[in-house]
Parts: sequence; structure tokens; C-alpha cells
Amino acid sequence: MAFPAYTTLYYNQTLDHTQPFHPSNPTWPHRYLLNDDFWGKPSVESITSDTCPGPLLLYTGNEGPIDAFWSGNGFMMEMADMWGGLILFPEERFYGESIPSDDYSFMSTQQVLEDYVEFLSFIKEEYNAQDCPVVAFGGSYGGTLSTFLRSAYPAAVQGALASSAPVGNYDPEAWATHGVDEYTFSDIIVDQYDKTPGCLQAIWDATDAINSAPQDTLVAAFNLCDATGLGDTSPSDLFLYGLEGLPQLNYPYEIGSMPAWPVDAVCEILLDNTSDPVTAAATATSIALGYPLTGDQCFETLDEGPGNVPGDGPGAGPWGYQSCTETLHLFSSRGPEDGGIRKYDFDWDVVSSICSEYWGEYDVQPNPNAFTERYGGYKIGDGLVDVSNIIFSVGALDPWGGGCFHAEYAPDDAEERGLYFFNIEQGAHHLDLRGPHEDDPEQLTDVRSKELDIIKGWITNF
Repeated sequence: MAFPAYTTLYYNQTLDHTQPFHPSNPTWPHRYLLNDDFWGKPSVESITSDTCPGPLLLYTGNEGPIDAFWSGNGFMMEMADMWGGLILFPEERFYGESIPSDDYSFMSTQQVLEDYVEFLSFIKEEYNAQDCPVVAFGGSYGGTLSTFLRSAYPAAVQGALASSAPVGNYDPEAWATHGVDEYTFSDIIVDQYDKTPGCLQAIWDATDAINSAPQDTLVAAFNLCDATGLGDTSPSDLFLYGLEGLPQLNYPYEIGSMPAWPVDAVCEILLDNTSDPVTAAATATSIALGYPLTGDQCFETLDEGPGNVPGDGPGAGPWGYQSCTETLHLFSSRGPEDGGIRKYDFDWDVVSSICSEYWGEYDVQPNPNAFTERYGGYKIGDGLVDVSNIIFSVGALDPWGGGCFHAEYAPDDAEERGLYFFNIEQGAHHLDLRGPHEDDPEQLTDVRSKELDIIKGWITNF
């Protein structure tokens, strides 16, 4: 099957779902991607009722332009081909082209979920698909959205595949009983680099070399537009930021400019004695962040990330706002003196000051328990709330995996309740959502087969 293309469309979405009956509630152009090439034309078998051409397969768009997620979701494309499905990719509000307002008070996960519920109603009307089941798919924060969409709006979607969904990160009061602490995220990162003998020492040496190098040398080596791109707290901020983000992308095959098993590739570069540490670090950073070191285009200073909370946090832009309201990660990381990569101690005062600097006009402060209070946190995976038809998959290589749901904490009757848990030993961030590849680990292929059977059951039993 050739990878399907998409059509870009727009829906007049409601601005404020908390006032659904207000007669003057304005709308805005909500971008979504759609493919109906397979709709009603299954290549394998029809598994829906006589009054439904095929299932609706919904990707719950997350923090970024929606077209950036299309190529990373080949698994649901395969299902659409097999079963005659309609592929839907709505964009998260305030990202990409889906800008509802210049007022960020309309930005919340509740509003995003309501966007998708209303969007599905529109699509069902447009395609005469009222009798058709909907299955949601999402990875990372998108997996969190899929989890909440199924648990809070069960009439809207019949099931969800929530891959690498770190819902537990937003339930810090239950961390201790689930084997998680403030260092779990960064410790998983360190473990990946430590698999290559000498790599951690090479990272420490490169960090020291960067911090002692002249600023103009660093700007040239890293191909930066100016010195602010190095970071706010240390000249090595950008380098370490790139290294922290790489393990979640540790896939077994090449994707674009990213080499196969990129953590191993970067370790090899840093351990190469034929290049100086700064040059090696710049090369590693360009791989991790996906930008060239040569050419006329320099690397612009990032709005958020380097030197900040591990895994990104408060700052400019929509994710910065979300972090200053409901998606803050209470993460710390160990420094080289403790065997880690970057010393960072979470500090409420620092976080609050950043939020006040960027979002003071909205008078907001982070509530790290907001999702748990509204949707359930670890209780969802522990079977302590009435939720069904969700697959929770997690890769053992993924730093976000610490906050995901794991089978060891699930109830004994989880599958009877419709809750499924898969741990992929050689899996990074939501690898199972990608399409099948000849270099996929055998266990991943087996997990996808099981996920396929589960989802088929949801659709046929609708």
C-alpha cells in the first residue's frame, strides 16, 4: 500500500464550549486533514454494519501542526485500507493554522476535547456516518487526549489506542505507589546513553569543552543565528537539550535525516577521537534537533526548552501556556556528579516567575493535578474508574514511559474490563503508531497484531 495523501479542510469550530448555548458564540476555522480513498472500499473485509460504510479513524491532534503527524501514523492508515475506514486528523487549537483567537484563555484540554467531539458530529453528518464507530489514536500528549476522549466522552468514541500516553506524570501524588519520582524521566534518558561504554563520559567532556569555548566559536560550530540560541543558563544548554530529546526518537530505522538507532549514532560521534569535542557536540545536536550545520539557513533561537524543565515546560508559545496551566512536569535531573547529564532541580519559584513573565496578563499558575482532578490520573490505568476499550502501549526506551500505565499496576480483570497494556522492550516514543517496517523488532510486530485484533473487536461489536 502506497502511503495515502491527505486533503486539507476547515470546519467552523465553536470558540468556547463552556458556553454552548450562547447565541452569539463565535466560530473559527479549525483545520483538519482527511483521506476518504478507502472509505467504504475495504481491501480485506467489511467489519461494520450494513448501514455504515466503514469505521472513522481519528487521530487526536496534539501540540504541533497537524500535518507533521500524518506520516508517523501508518498503522491507522493500514487499518483504513483493510476495513474501508475514513481517516481524520483534526488539529489542536492554537497550533499550526488552527488559531481560534489571540486570547489564550480559550486554550485548555477540555476545549480541545470538546473540539473533537463537535468535529466528529459534523463529520458523521457530512458522510452520513451516524451508525459508524469511531476509534481514537494518539501518541504522547495526543495519547493522553485519546485516553481522556474515551474516558470522558464514551459516546463519541468506541475505543482508543493511547500510545506513550504519560497520564501518570500529571498525578504526582500517586508517583510513589507507581515506581515514579522526579528523576524517572531523566534517569531513563541516562540509561539509554549508558548502554554504549564511554558515552556518558564523552557527553561530560563535550559539555565541559562547550562551556569553556569562545562564544563566537560556538555560534559558528552550531550554525546558530546568534548566541542566544545556546541557551539561557549555560552555553551547553542547547547541546544537552538535544541529547535529552533524542532517546524518545530512538527508532530502529532511519526516518528523514534521523539515523537508525540515533542514540547509538550520537554516542559513536561523540566517542570519535578524530574530531574535537565541540565539533562532535554540534554534529550530535544537529542530528537530535534535525537541522543542518551548513548552508545559508542558520538555526533560530528556540522559544522554550534549553535549560528549562526536562521534557519542556513553561515559556512562550501554546505549549508554554499549557505548561503554565495544566501540563507542567515536576521533573528534575541529575548532574554529572551523580551520573546524569544535566543538573536541574525543579523550583516552583523559578517556574512561577517564568509563567508570570510570559502569561502574567492571564493571571495563571500551573496546577500539576488538574488532569487528575478532572479525568482520573493513575486511577484510569489501575481500574479504579469505570473506563473500557483503551489500549495503553509504552516503549521501554521511552523517557515518557515512566508516566505511562503499566500492566503490573492493572487490575487482574483488566482485559475483561476492556483495558489492555503492552510494553515494547525495543520501543521508543509511540513506535507502534508508525506503519510496519522491515526493521521492526519482532515483539513490536506481535503487539501490533494484538492491537489490530482488539480494535477489530471494538468495531465489529459496535
